[in-house]
Amino acid sequence: MAAVFFTTPLAAAPYACISNQLSDSVSIVDTGSRRVAGTVPVPGKPAGVAVSPDGKQCYISTPEGHGFAVLDIQQRRITNTVKVSDGALGIAVSPDGKRIVVADWYNNTVAVVDAATFDIVKTIAVGQSPSGLVISPDNRWLYVANRLSDSVSKIDLRDFSVKKTAPVGAHPFGLTIDARGERLYVANVQSDDVTVLEAARMRTIATVKVNMLPYAAALALNDSRLFVTNQDDGSVSVIDTVLLKEIALIPVGEKPEGISTHPDDRQVYVANWFDSNVSVLDAKTLRVVDTIKTGEGSRAFGQFIATH
Repeated sequence: MAAVFFTTPLAAAPYACISNQLSDSVSIVDTGSRRVAGTVPVPGKPAGVAVSPDGKQCYISTPEGHGFAVLDIQQRRITNTVKVSDGALGIAVSPDGKRIVVADWYNNTVAVVDAATFDIVKTIAVGQSPSGLVISPDNRWLYVANRLSDSVSKIDLRDFSVKKTAPVGAHPFGLTIDARGERLYVANVQSDDVTVLEAARMRTIATVKVNMLPYAAALALNDSRLFVTNQDDGSVSVIDTVLLKEIALIPVGEKPEGISTHPDDRQVYVANWFDSNVSVLDAKTLRVVDTIKTGEGSRAFGQFIATH
């Protein structure tokens, strides 16, 4: 029995995939050791990131490559490049891992891609300059932040129709959804606030003021805290999702952009563009507990850590 016990492999900590736009690479961070386990060249100015739910693949949007790259995280190499559109930026993968969605900043569309074949299933017209994307936990709904239209589109992934478009703040960019699929949180870059939407009716529940140029958001601690990166003052705003108000401001690196929560629901990773590193936050103590050097221009826009 002892031999069996000691030879049983332990579950590995998930990896974080950090796109380094200025150095055309992706840093693969071991979240167990909080160190870079490998750096993979990714041409095309990698920006958006979506890690498959099983943590095996990372999809990286490449605006200058007109699509996305497929990165095998264990092998640490690019296994495929997929042409999608002129201005691929925002990217997301469905919770069941079957679909990848890619926003085209220039053509005001979102492409739905089959994750098994990498064929484009459908191209959907949305608002101007679509950026952030998120798919509901039940794989049914796609939400798209339309930056220049100041709106969020709700798309039914059964028939690919736009069911509703709701006004939000000025220049929405990143967005996230809670675990029950009931609330959307939208970071509005130009109005320095977060719009909280009821996902079912796309009705505004609240508008919460944060700091300068909020870029993206992530939930932690059983969805009780929302963490929002503020580009222009090197900080992360912490919002109590019951009170719907900012309760703390955490200094991080310069020009924080992408943000993602570890599956432990407590560690929050923040990519700092100007500092070319990642800050690791403790969602309970609201402190920076580590800083990880990555590559030049760390952006990591999207869900860059596997959800399980």
